[in-house]
Amino acid sequence: MKFFNEIYGQNNALDLLRRSFARQMISHAYLFCGPSGVGKKTCAKAFARALLCQRPAEEDACGECRSCRQVEGGNHPDFLKVEPEGGSIKIEQAREIQRRVTLAPFQGGRQVCLIDRAESMTDEAANCFLKILEEPPAGVVFILTCVQPYALLATVLSRCQQVLFQLLPVSQVALILARLPGVKQEEADLTALLSGGSVGQAFELLEGGSLAESRKRLAQTIDAIDSAGPGEACRLAGSLSGSRDETLAWIEGLMLWYRDLLIWKESENEKLIINRDFLQVIKEQASRREAALLIDRLGKIEEARNRLSRNANPRLVLDVLFLNLCRPAEGKQGDGFSASRK
Repeated sequence: MKFFNEIYGQNNALDLLRRSFARQMISHAYLFCGPSGVGKKTCAKAFARALLCQRPAEEDACGECRSCRQVEGGNHPDFLKVEPEGGSIKIEQAREIQRRVTLAPFQGGRQVCLIDRAESMTDEAANCFLKILEEPPAGVVFILTCVQPYALLATVLSRCQQVLFQLLPVSQVALILARLPGVKQEEADLTALLSGGSVGQAFELLEGGSLAESRKRLAQTIDAIDSAGPGEACRLAGSLSGSRDETLAWIEGLMLWYRDLLIWKESENEKLIINRDFLQVIKEQASRREAALLIDRLGKIEEARNRLSRNANPRLVLDVLFLNLCRPAEGKQGDGFSASRK
């Protein structure tokens, strides 16, 4: 678990939280919103530790007191973490939040409840949680993280202080990665480009093994989808399916690859290409595809990403996406279940 001064970028968000903490002007509910992988959850944990710290110093947790050690170990009795179960936060979890926060704090005078991916609440859970926010118990601080604040109830949004997190400049992500042991500058630069400014995604790309191998597989998949029928499209989808995060990584990879194909098709500017180490493959694939088809497929990939963010089944999302990708651009638009292949 990190301290505030160990969090990369996000100076505006950190300054707001530090000022609130230093002045003891703590809101009863915060909403940390921004793209995936930019440090929302990391910052939320650091803020929670500071709020529960027994000997805070310099607008941060001390890291040494009993409360800090308990938060670090995941066993602080006044720190409740709630995460989606099976893709969503359910009514039973909201009721447990309600039960816990009505109890008196076990240590000190404050409780902190961290709700990760708050937009994944079911309607029943969101309405239950709203009742808690409308009459918040004294001494309770809620920290919600989300990627899509518009997916939350407007009444929940209005009762939270919003803290915005942003993507970092690619150059800054590259500098961060280059400081890691065993990471060469060339690898840091490429990974930063592929991450799009998300430090979390950059770390995942480095931890996931060979970037070149995964993108080589993407290139082969894109070639295969052009001649695939529905059965082959589902087989290809099945070969890439995995957890929600793994599926999202493949969808993001497809998005970047098709983006490069379109950029080369329209501009032939090598400096604008992200997958630069596959430039010859990009050129060859772009030469065999019309711009209209590339634009159409980018739209379908964006639809798949949105479905996944709304907690759709990852395998189903990939199946529908690949069924759509194997159809001509002029074909019927829709979910991909009922349209017949031309």
